Amino acid sequence: MPDSIAPPVARRPEEAVELVCQAFSDGDIEAAVAQYEPGAQLHPGAWPVRGDGDLAAVMSSLMGLRLPMSIQIRVMLLADALAVVTCDRRIAGTGPDCEPVQLSGHGFAAIRPQADGTWRIAADAWCLANEIPLDPPAIPLSADGDAVRGEGPGRAASTAHTQMPAGN
Repeated sequence: MPDSIAPPVARRPEEAVELVCQAFSDGDIEAAVAQYEPGAQLHPGAWPVRGDGDLAAVMSSLMGLRLPMSIQIRVMLLADALAVVTCDRRIAGTGPDCEPVQLSGHGFAAIRPQADGTWRIAADAWCLANEIPLDPPAIPLSADGDAVRGEGPGRAASTAHTQMPAGN
């Protein structure tokens, strides 16, 4: 049996986050998980996953989308033996169920240096949520009989409203 190739290691704090993104896009769970310390936590935000708190299970659930991830590092702060990286992540494409997927959000990672000079992630928050379309749908004009001005036909108000003065 041939020797397997070891996953790459991060030599800079932000590189750990970049390597997770690359491994995620390649569908390489081993390389992605290798960027985290033992016991590290990954919180994927609003995206529902199985195995909350179990890094490999969370990562595997997200990789089940079989879509690439892009990342843009925003800020890297270094203080003593801890680095904080903030970034934007985006996963977009057609999922395995042939439905469009557009997830994005800000991310935060706490990254620590290791004894061998590499950097590994201790805690990671992806904060992924469905993207809001660039051009949101238009709000229909009010029609006679609308319960609330501007809600469009057929939508009843759930709370009382104040009548708007004429000319607004």
